[in-house]
Amino acid sequence: MIELKVERIGDQVAVVLTEEVLKALHLNVGDTLQLTPSSDGGLQAMGREGWIDDPHARGRAFLRRYNRTFERFEG
Repeated sequence: MIELKVERIGDQVAVVLTEEVLKALHLNVGDTLQLTPSSDGGLQAMGREGWIDDPHARGRAFLRRYNRTFERFEG
């Protein structure tokens, strides 16, 4: 079971996602987390890549992967 903490940040309420949760949901910072009601009364979580809403996010994601490739060769 994974527990998440609900916190107040300014005048908004947020759920803090741990690295474990981000990995389990295949999410990165900037992605969108969608919660859909399921037939059993629970919620189904689905991640959506941020580049869908931000046309430059896809390019930034490519550059991060590109840079990580060269970091592996250096280390």
